[in-house]
Amino acid sequence: MKKLSTLIVCLFLSGLLLSQEEDLGTGLKFNKALYEAIPQSVPLITRSYQALPSNFSLKGYTPTPKSQGPQGSCVGWATGYGARTIANAIKNGWQNNRAKIDQNTFSPSYIYNQIRLTNDCKGAYIEKAMNLMATDGSVKMSDFPYDYRSCVKSPSSVTRSKAKNHKILSFERLDKWTNSYNATLVVKVKKALVNKNPVVIGLYNYNSLKTDQNFVWIPNSGTNGHAMVVVGYDNNKAGGSFEIMNSHGYGFANKGFFWIKYDDFIRQVKTLYVLVDKTSDNNSNDIKNNNTYAYNKLGGELTLKLSNGSNMPISLADEATRNFNIVKATKTTYKVDKSYTSGTQFRIYLKNKQRGYVYLIGYGSSDKSVNKLYPFANFSDYFNYTNSEIALPNEDYFIEFDNKPGRDILCVLYSKEKLDINSIISKAKYGSGDFVSRVKQALSYKMFKGSDITFSKNEISFNATSKSSSAKVVPIFIEMNHQ
Repeated sequence: MKKLSTLIVCLFLSGLLLSQEEDLGTGLKFNKALYEAIPQSVPLITRSYQALPSNFSLKGYTPTPKSQGPQGSCVGWATGYGARTIANAIKNGWQNNRAKIDQNTFSPSYIYNQIRLTNDCKGAYIEKAMNLMATDGSVKMSDFPYDYRSCVKSPSSVTRSKAKNHKILSFERLDKWTNSYNATLVVKVKKALVNKNPVVIGLYNYNSLKTDQNFVWIPNSGTNGHAMVVVGYDNNKAGGSFEIMNSHGYGFANKGFFWIKYDDFIRQVKTLYVLVDKTSDNNSNDIKNNNTYAYNKLGGELTLKLSNGSNMPISLADEATRNFNIVKATKTTYKVDKSYTSGTQFRIYLKNKQRGYVYLIGYGSSDKSVNKLYPFANFSDYFNYTNSEIALPNEDYFIEFDNKPGRDILCVLYSKEKLDINSIISKAKYGSGDFVSRVKQALSYKMFKGSDITFSKNEISFNATSKSSSAKVVPIFIEMNHQ
């Protein structure tokens, strides 16, 4: 009789667990306008995606997966408990130290409770969560515990103050909103992961998260939307798949993780976001443990390539280094050695040696015009990748010399901090002196000194190193003549 009672109890518990699994919440809402308002990651050229490893994983930086329960708070779990915790573990070098990571998880409730759409806890937008972490910050789970029964509790002023210490640097979307098959998503997600950026995704119009015996998702259609985190990929897993961290508990699939095949990922992942945390190479300054300033480093390369594939020949201006940070010095840094006729087409290839911000301004002497050339079309000004290139305007189009011959100047700003580029352009248009002097005047208090910069002679390339806490920007001026 005891054995039968035990069997009945086991069956009851099994049924209860199945019921709980079926009742687990989701909660992601989609809004095209909100998504497309987020800056898109820099438009890397095709070769920047080459030579990616066949597999890569951030799983060693993940916390133990936990459950959101029936609450529709997946956005808080994916962005806070998932991506924010992973980024923090990466920054602190806690790989495979699950105990340490679990002690420092970020609260899903702190984020979700402030961005929820309704008091019945049934949904939120990822965009709102990312913006909250960037502007106000987030707190650890120990400071704001999760309660699946309610989402209406607001953080205290003390808790909000703690959150300011954990702001992320920025966030970006990986691609545009599309209703068609977009094969570029796969390499963009891989590139972000290899760059050690967790990717928050929105799984769109599905019914269940059931997996096969290999923990690979069985695709299906429905009306659910669910936010999760991509933590790795493997080209050999089921023909190529991404590994996903879910918020349905440790008992879900493979200890809280499962796989989505590349084709299914492209078909049903609607939105993708990269969280960028503050780290030693993208802060405005590198700080040592003794709170003294270490060396600031900044470097970049730029190539001007004609439509026939050849490079425009350039040379370093005389005394470019000595006159670099003298505001009244009007010479450009580099000069294109040949003149080109109107209608000549070319493309700009730009590379960053450290993660940082990049801007491009164009000046035309014939009509005194000053224009922002990059960032454009709502792309990000933050270059989140090293040793990778972007093509301007892109790989399919060229810049063309207009029918106004004269002396044109390209100005590239490499910066360790975000710049108010519209303010700089305004000062470059209407200030006193010539274009070069006006830009220098706008940046004079934050430029690297010329003595801290090494310029290449026969290519547009530089390396800058400074101990100054105010050294933030290196402007490169390139003179071009067309006839």
